[in-house]
Amino acid sequence: MKFDHDLTAETLPSKIYRILREAIIKGQLQPGERLIQDELAKTLNVSRMPIREAIKQLAAEGYVTVEPHKGAVVKQFTIHELEEIYFLRAKFEPLAAAESLKTMSPQLVNQLRDLNEKMKKTDDTDEYIQLNIQFHHLLIKDCPWGKLNNIIENLWTGFPQQTPHLLPNQIATSIIEHDLMVEALANNNIELTCQLLEQHITRAKYDVLKNFIQ
Repeated sequence: MKFDHDLTAETLPSKIYRILREAIIKGQLQPGERLIQDELAKTLNVSRMPIREAIKQLAAEGYVTVEPHKGAVVKQFTIHELEEIYFLRAKFEPLAAAESLKTMSPQLVNQLRDLNEKMKKTDDTDEYIQLNIQFHHLLIKDCPWGKLNNIIENLWTGFPQQTPHLLPNQIATSIIEHDLMVEALANNNIELTCQLLEQHITRAKYDVLKNFIQ
């Protein structure tokens, strides 16, 4: 396997972590796939030590699990874990958005609209994922509740970013829902914006459970 990588600017373990994390998010490394340190070291032309450190960080953040007799394995989410992740996101992200939008800047609506317009135009799923992450982060970026922000960041780790790769048909629906949120916010209706955000995440949950879990 080839990875997109540039090992020039960061500490080596953090570079390896970023490369492997990106490969997991993109689906280059599939759920259930083993991360064999010798093979990764050979592919990336590094020693095993930074590979080992990167895998420790991936395990700490929930991207991989360490299993007896198998070593590090890309996280395979269960249906119960997915239900929990999306349920909590649907509750916590609107709560964070409600706090964040109390002090929103005049530019926020245009920023959100521009991101969604870029999502409409791109044919690159990876670009869409990054734009979508930016869109959701903008809605909650000024939330003053640190613990809530940490919970949401943890819930976003791993699987949620991968769903456009796994369910590309959901992109068009998500963009329409984004439009509705932007228009509600343009009308200064924060309550409706948060309701639409909750509905957006809940709809995604049902799509994932229906189409991904067999």
